[in-house]
Amino acid sequence: MIFSKHLTQTDIDTRLTIPTEALEHIEMPEGENNVDVLCRYSKDGTEWTFRCNKRRNGHPRPAFTTGWLGFVRAKDLRIGDRVTFRMQEDEAGGGGAARYTIQAERAISIMRQQMMADV
Repeated sequence: MIFSKHLTQTDIDTRLTIPTEALEHIEMPEGENNVDVLCRYSKDGTEWTFRCNKRRNGHPRPAFTTGWLGFVRAKDLRIGDRVTFRMQEDEAGGGGAARYTIQAERAISIMRQQMMADV
């Protein structure tokens, strides 16, 4: 797992802010401040492309921007839902570009027990 987080108002309305440490797993070209990241949605296998941006100076403050809000709307994501971003294992044995999966979950209550279910 690269990161998992509960969504905030900013994540729903503007962009998904991601931990700085996540940049270690995203192949951003040297000298660039953004890269498109192809993700496979874990529930149905659909592919989504999110642009990962970071600031050029100071704290990088990375975020998924372009493409992210389309995903939010398509999955009807809400504040408090959780997204988990993972690097896929390479079935071919290496050499290719990194591949990622994203999972979205919502807290539900079943028989008075709180659990997370795929959105």
